[in-house]
Amino acid sequence: MSTLASATTSLANCELVSFTQTGPHRLSLRFRNSFVTELDFSDYGTEGGPLKQALRDETLFAEAFLAYGILSWPHGYDIAPETLRRYAEQGHIG
Repeated sequence: MSTLASATTSLANCELVSFTQTGPHRLSLRFRNSFVTELDFSDYGTEGGPLKQALRDETLFAEAFLAYGILSWPHGYDIAPETLRRYAEQGHIG
């Protein structure tokens, strides 16, 4: 398999197809290749800029939605699919 084909397959597996909020700052994530995990985002937003820090608010965090396979929020913040997939595979944020 070529490097380009491997990279494309890997990127496709980064696409989030659904998620469910399972608690305050907790999400169950399902990726395109059926990989499912639950992550705790309670410490997410303790560092970074104002858009990221705003996610500490439970009400705003709960407004998450999918935009073309990308976990997004109405105030303009999103998490890159490959970053979210890395978090999912390691089992924690960071």
